[in-house]
Amino acid sequence: MRFLWWIFFVIVFMTALLYGQTSLDVLAFIAGYDQNNWQQTLDAPFAVKSFSGTLEKGVVVFGGMQNKQAAFVKDLQTGQWEIMADTPFPVHRCGGDNLTGPVICGGIDNSQVAYMRDYQKNSWNVVKSTPFKITDIAGDNAAGPIVAGGTRVVIMRDFKANEWIPVADAPFEISAVAGENVKGIIAVGGQNNRQVAVLRDFGADKWQLLANAPFDIHDVSGSNAKGPVIVGGTNNTQVAFMENYNLNKWKMISNAPVSAIEIAGFNDSGAMIMGKKSGTAGSLNKKIRQQVLKTAVVEFSQRGNLGIEDAGAIITEWLTTSLNKTGGFEVYERLSLESIMKEHELGMSGMVDEQTIAEIGRLKGVEAIITGSVFKFGDVISVTAKVVDVATAKIIKSADIKVNDINDVSKEIEALAWELAKE
Repeated sequence: MRFLWWIFFVIVFMTALLYGQTSLDVLAFIAGYDQNNWQQTLDAPFAVKSFSGTLEKGVVVFGGMQNKQAAFVKDLQTGQWEIMADTPFPVHRCGGDNLTGPVICGGIDNSQVAYMRDYQKNSWNVVKSTPFKITDIAGDNAAGPIVAGGTRVVIMRDFKANEWIPVADAPFEISAVAGENVKGIIAVGGQNNRQVAVLRDFGADKWQLLANAPFDIHDVSGSNAKGPVIVGGTNNTQVAFMENYNLNKWKMISNAPVSAIEIAGFNDSGAMIMGKKSGTAGSLNKKIRQQVLKTAVVEFSQRGNLGIEDAGAIITEWLTTSLNKTGGFEVYERLSLESIMKEHELGMSGMVDEQTIAEIGRLKGVEAIITGSVFKFGDVISVTAKVVDVATAKIIKSADIKVNDINDVSKEIEALAWELAKE
């Protein structure tokens, strides 16, 4: 019996080892937003849970077995990883950089915090646990950590004092924070995870709400002195930054080539994203629905001055091709929006409700109809799509992509198709 247990243990261990080897993450960085050109470098030494750092000082990563492994690289060009001592508890999130050392949180109820001052000594120091479950951590060893959970935020100015100091509650539920103790913090979260606020002065206890983000935020980086940079949206590849709080306007850049775990870096020197390579079902860890849907695609409606007369029809063609690649759909027909509107006497508004879509699908003998629109609002061009179940007339999946240039839609259309194919 004991022998069988040993065999079971070996199988589980080898499976975990193989999984770790096949799910390693890659670092992508953009050196300047004006270049708008992402570069991929540095495969991680293990599957990454959290990372931090800057382009100039290198990065530190955590994850691997039990989320206790740690490694750093000081020079992104040489790409030489150095393994650190295992962390004293499983890591949830991290902050800091290679110059002053990292700070981490996790462990029991995500309330434990530790730091490493000196890579040569290679030892972790655990500080007093926080009074709440931590959602995210920011700051560094020079000025002390900032932690957030719910709407609560506390800071530790001095590791020797080992006391958490509460600051003003955030104006919404926090999902991620960034910044440094000496310059204040940035928080994101709230409604649809698109709200952003800054606290510039801990003594003033006053948060400033910024313009809502152009997509759902997955993570934030940057500092109050230089502005925030965010990642999220489609497959966590969309990136935007704000370089001036007075203008209070988000500027989108080209999508990252990896599906982000987190983002790090600053506005004045560029950003880094650690994640899985985009472009295939396996690399984005997608779980595609088991049932292959026999599908028709309705030509997308278009609104606003897109600069291309047949943008809706062109985007529909691109999406049709990408949908067939996912394995989740068999597209049998592309339906003309104009013909449908004439047939059902809908006028030229382009508005087709789900009941009408389902009726069209039944007449065409398909299981699902995909329809959507492309429109421009301000500087943002949005392509939205939905999958309607013909039998129930219910929307079973929806997704969108956002770009600043109509010519960039073709680069993101495959990501939209994969999102629609997910369970």
